[in-house]
Amino acid sequence: MNVIRPPQPVDYAQLFLLGAVWGSAFLCIDIALTSLAPMTVAATRIVIGGAVLMAVVLAMRIPIPTDPRTLGLLTVISVLNTALPFFLISWGQQFIDAGRAAILMSFGPFVALTLGHVLTADDRMTAQKLVGVALGFVGVATLIGWDVVLGQTSGAVGQLAVIGAASCYALAGALSRHVGHVPPLANAGVVLALASVYTVPLALVMDRPWTVPLPAAEVLIAVGFLGVMPTALCYVLRFQLIRAAGATFMSQVSYLVPVFGVLWGWVFLAQVPAVGAFVALALILAGIAVSRFPRRRLPFDLASPRP
Repeated sequence: MNVIRPPQPVDYAQLFLLGAVWGSAFLCIDIALTSLAPMTVAATRIVIGGAVLMAVVLAMRIPIPTDPRTLGLLTVISVLNTALPFFLISWGQQFIDAGRAAILMSFGPFVALTLGHVLTADDRMTAQKLVGVALGFVGVATLIGWDVVLGQTSGAVGQLAVIGAASCYALAGALSRHVGHVPPLANAGVVLALASVYTVPLALVMDRPWTVPLPAAEVLIAVGFLGVMPTALCYVLRFQLIRAAGATFMSQVSYLVPVFGVLWGWVFLAQVPAVGAFVALALILAGIAVSRFPRRRLPFDLASPRP
């Protein structure tokens, strides 16, 4: 049995590395979209990430599930946790910048909190979680409303696509409770491998990639980095961090990903965030913080046992 220890300086370094690399995914997608269509970006990322993770799984001799029920569930999870959100993020980023996409992806924990209350008996909503969810919704409404006020309807549609991706991750997380017996790395590797089976044909049919010019070197580097680092190796790092310092410590990466997403877009693509983006980021991060405060029993605690 693995013993979780108090976080060490090396754990904080890995946490920041995880946030920085996951935050870079949105930058890489922006670069890739200059030459590639959204489904092609998603499929290529999935194939590369799946190949890397399955190589790790096989090298470590981690057992791979073979029973039909588990494979069926993993197939559904591959749609919700990989294929659909990867496509929606790429499609949405045709209309919004990398930083805004990163901020919107941090809406996922609020969807997960709501689903946990509705679908489970052991993850009930509390007053603190409710306040956190409310702050998150206000933050997202601020971000989308800013585009609507400015008349940028395509930006609003792109943002809704990224919110849809965040919601897919939350749904997949709820469904993943039913495959808890599968080792995490095998789970991720098989999910990516299964997603490769149908995303590659979809990309060929939808995007006809052979009809476009050969992508520039920076596009190929961005897609390769996207597949190897944010999609595959970061999952290995996440797994190691959970084993060493615990899931609660690792979950703090939710604060870092949107910050780094905004930072990388600003530094490398000169995407200066609007005022509304900073307001939304502050509200969403505050909502995450409030929802994760240590639980206190309150007279109106929504987690009280139901009749």
